[in-house]
Amino acid sequence: MRLCIELKIVGEIELSVRIFILFFIFFTIPLNALSPLEVGYEKLKLENFNVGFILDKNNSLSLDEIRESKFKTTSNRHAFGNTPTVVWIKIEIKNTTEIEKEMFLHNDFAYFSKEISISEFTNNKLVDKNIYNTLDKESNKLTGSVLVYPLTIQAQNSKTLYIKTVPVVTQMASLNIYDKKNYIKALINRSFLPNIIIVILFSLAFYNIFLYFFNRKKEFVYYALYLVNAAIGLSYMYGTVFQNFGIYGEDVYWINITAILVSLFLALFVKSVFDFKNSSKLINNLLNSIMYIVILDILVAIFIDLQSAIYLLQFIFPYSFIVIFYIGFTLYKQVHPLANIFLVAYTIYIIGFAITLLSMAGLIPLNFLTFHASGISLVLEALLFSYLINYNIKLLENKISEQQNTLIVKNQKEQMGDMIGAITHQWKQPLSAIGSTVMLLQFKIKEKVEIETDYLYKKLSLIDKHMRFLNETIDDFRNFFNPKKIKQECDLKQLIDKAVSLSKDDILANEIIIKQDLKFTKNISIFESELLHILLNIIQNAKEAFRDGKLEENSIKMIKIIGRTDEDRAYIDIIDNAGGISAENLPYIFHENYTTKGKEKGVGLGLYLSKIVIEEHMNGSIEAKNIGDGSMFRIIL
Repeated sequence: MRLCIELKIVGEIELSVRIFILFFIFFTIPLNALSPLEVGYEKLKLENFNVGFILDKNNSLSLDEIRESKFKTTSNRHAFGNTPTVVWIKIEIKNTTEIEKEMFLHNDFAYFSKEISISEFTNNKLVDKNIYNTLDKESNKLTGSVLVYPLTIQAQNSKTLYIKTVPVVTQMASLNIYDKKNYIKALINRSFLPNIIIVILFSLAFYNIFLYFFNRKKEFVYYALYLVNAAIGLSYMYGTVFQNFGIYGEDVYWINITAILVSLFLALFVKSVFDFKNSSKLINNLLNSIMYIVILDILVAIFIDLQSAIYLLQFIFPYSFIVIFYIGFTLYKQVHPLANIFLVAYTIYIIGFAITLLSMAGLIPLNFLTFHASGISLVLEALLFSYLINYNIKLLENKISEQQNTLIVKNQKEQMGDMIGAITHQWKQPLSAIGSTVMLLQFKIKEKVEIETDYLYKKLSLIDKHMRFLNETIDDFRNFFNPKKIKQECDLKQLIDKAVSLSKDDILANEIIIKQDLKFTKNISIFESELLHILLNIIQNAKEAFRDGKLEENSIKMIKIIGRTDEDRAYIDIIDNAGGISAENLPYIFHENYTTKGKEKGVGLGLYLSKIVIEEHMNGSIEAKNIGDGSMFRIIL
């Protein structure tokens, strides 16, 4: 019994020891031992393998010390974050064939480094060592943005490579091994997606600049700068400045400052689109805080150290993300028409940017997708934001159009008094004539005077004529204030006659002569009531100009209306001899709220609205100039 118990205890101890050994092997072998990369007869394209690495924080370890050190294991494609730490990488390659093998080691992120040294060991003997200064414009040995290192391994032999990299602003490794044919393919395929992303961003930037010259909206400029800044930054991040343009040297690494400026231009863009300066003091101050922090970080880069400024981005980016996402959420709660587009676009941007930042910090795997996630998301965001800007312009145009229509109606109502006065004058004569005719007929009937049929018919026809005139005047009044805009074919001669007729009594009272020279050959499609209002407004202005006393004494006051048509256009010239418009006032007479009459007589809306109606509603134009001893307004429809 006792023997059985002892044997059981010994068995349990052995099992525990075995489990411990297995755990020890499992956790220590990946850290301290690397399996050699075996190369056979097949085509060589090694893009997924493990390497060993050591972080040399003080750049104090010698090559001999490194060889004796224990290496940790990581992927051949790995980022170590924004750090000045020197990294040593170890790769062991074994040729299992009976022939000599020629191969090429690619360091795809060599352009992120100041200096790279590669030491080759065969049978524990140093056989070659090369040092590459990537900042040297003339002798950096880069093939575009890639350091291509050729090496040869004898049959049934192996080589160990120790690669030391000294970073500029970030420490990243992407090491691949190819044969001669595949290494050329890898160099060609490397630039395809980065070039597409950068070209799209530059194209969208130029598109937004082009649009700015049409509408003068600052958000187009800010967003174009944002896109150009992002495109330049990505051209460095993807190695395009080296790969496509062959630009090298220490100054190139200042392109990293674009990473700092991204938040600045985005804050300016958001401020301009949503105009928080006038709508929300809190949000405006938050956006200003982003701008102040970015400017401070730029000063750190210029006067202290670029590496330190890049390091501070790990605080600036999260802060700007939170602020701008808070703005989007606020807009969503306010049911802003742009909120959904803004939130979707910015969420895509945050996700893509976060993926790339995490991969470059070494917190998630660095691969083709994670490395390019920020560029892809930036393109998607740029397309959505470009749509957002244009949609915002459309909303603003609709709002302005509504405001203009309101002003037009308001201005027409302000002219109601003049219109009622004109109608009163128009009605006096026909009402008087109708009254006289009715009284005459009543008298004859009362006195039993025989009334001949022709005489009665003539008097009734006269009453009917006056009644139709009264009805037409009422229609003119109703149409004049009708807010509905319906384009219709119009006889311009009849319309001008109507405008003159409505103004006739007031014009005659001021001893003004109106002459017409109308040679219209066809009707045109316009908003009749609006053009009538404009004609009345210009005639009214001419009438008031005669009151200023510029006309010589005993001179005849005259307003002349000349009309003609050609193949495409109709022209209406309204000319007076009231002394003209002063040179200082002439350039501004079509501006909003500009008046020469004094605030008690005018609000400066008549000519301003006339210009808007003709240009935007009728696709025409209106201009004013001095001519002879007066002024001329020309309407082109």
